Amino acid sequence: MTLWYDVQPNLIWSRPYFNFRDLNEDQMINNFDCTRCFTTKVGLCLSLRELPWFAKEDPHTFYPRCHILAEERQEFIDDYRLTAARSILKWVLRVNGKSLRDEEVIPEESEKEASTAMCLTDGVSRTATRVRKWFLRIRRKRKSTSVSLPDAKMSDPGHERTVPNDIIVTALLACKMHLDTLEHKNIDGDLEPVEAQVAARWKAFLRDYYKVVRDGAHIQNSEMYVEHCRSILRKLEPVTPQLDIDGEKNIWILKPGFSSRGRGIYCENRMKHILRLVDSDPEVILSERWVAQKYVERPLLIHEAKIDLRQHFLITDWNPLTIWFYKDSFIRFSSQPFTLEKLDRAIHLCNNAIQRKLENAPNRHPDLPEENMWHSDEFKAYLRTIGKEYVWDSVIIPGMKKALIHTMQVSQDKTDYRKNSFDLFGADFMFGENFQPWLLEINYKPDIKQDTSVMEILVPPLLEDLLRVVIDYKNDPNCDVGGFELIYKQVRALGNSHNVCITLFIKRH
Repeated sequence: MTLWYDVQPNLIWSRPYFNFRDLNEDQMINNFDCTRCFTTKVGLCLSLRELPWFAKEDPHTFYPRCHILAEERQEFIDDYRLTAARSILKWVLRVNGKSLRDEEVIPEESEKEASTAMCLTDGVSRTATRVRKWFLRIRRKRKSTSVSLPDAKMSDPGHERTVPNDIIVTALLACKMHLDTLEHKNIDGDLEPVEAQVAARWKAFLRDYYKVVRDGAHIQNSEMYVEHCRSILRKLEPVTPQLDIDGEKNIWILKPGFSSRGRGIYCENRMKHILRLVDSDPEVILSERWVAQKYVERPLLIHEAKIDLRQHFLITDWNPLTIWFYKDSFIRFSSQPFTLEKLDRAIHLCNNAIQRKLENAPNRHPDLPEENMWHSDEFKAYLRTIGKEYVWDSVIIPGMKKALIHTMQVSQDKTDYRKNSFDLFGADFMFGENFQPWLLEINYKPDIKQDTSVMEILVPPLLEDLLRVVIDYKNDPNCDVGGFELIYKQVRALGNSHNVCITLFIKRH
């Protein structure tokens, strides 16, 4: 005989969007309401812009900049153009065998000639007024000088493999004006004539830019501008935290604002192709809310394959905000060798949902995993083989914790929290060539299926340790919480609101 009892569960492991009104206050559930402010592309983009109100940090130091195309079309265009201008300066250094770190040298005669035309012999220390006077003076003399400012038509159709050095002049001027804007040097509008001239040349500039970076065209006499380019880039470096990862190709990754698991994502590097997304059906545009995010063009590669990392973290309370960081993670590999010459999803997206449907390239390195996944312990072992074992604890882990803490700080006021709720999230990171982590997105209800050998090792202890945190730790703060580390907790002042708090960082020894 079977007897049925009406039993109330103490803990519920739910699917998304559980109706909280069906719960009693003392029932635990792995769900929070309204987390779209950081688990969608649009939400994360908008939320992190508010970080300066919460901490003295720039989100561009850990989150590649992005634009919501339907609402920020002009902002994206401006960003794309400036990125192209900086790319030309980098191209000049690279092609001439120079780097940003090389010592400056005394200009030779050819460079002095360029200085006369550029009026940049004092580098970026020129004031906006002097640049304006120089521009007006050069415009009067341009007929008699051998190096002139760019005409609206910048390249000769008969010389498709060579681009005039006017493109460098325009790039330098655009970057100089950007610096003056950042340094508030154009308050009186001194640079307006220069801005008007540069604005009139963007279309022609981009045409020649594509010839250089896509078609391999050469820029005439680029060696004359090496020191000017280096000087401007050195000034840009401290105020442009993504200068290094931007590369030269101006590649952007386009994401539907509310999708997940790589659905609908692709890469593009031509501005007009990107803008087609906001020049099509308005209803589709508003429903998708496409996000254009700058692609990390200089990523960390392992045996010529692109990687990213999935980091799990646990929120057990929003008030006070309480964040737990899991010690183990996993690395995902692309099945194809990395290249910027092709924008194929198979090369540039490491999502397991995409890569598991593809065949591995036949010429890939034999040490790469067949399942395109490593446990973090395997990644740390690889770092030891290249003499970089120290970056895990000194660069990678601190960088990921910083990104997650700041993201949760800006999201706290936007979530609907309840006591006895918790949830596990999965953050995806890429790494620059210097191992600095870059937050890509945060996944709601991350996939923890044990469908690879790595997931079979990682998931069981992850779930067991999660229960230790949400059940055992609640009754005994000194209990063993396994692989979870409490990395952030707010200590609220008496009688305060949701926002006013003392921040307590917790470091385990």
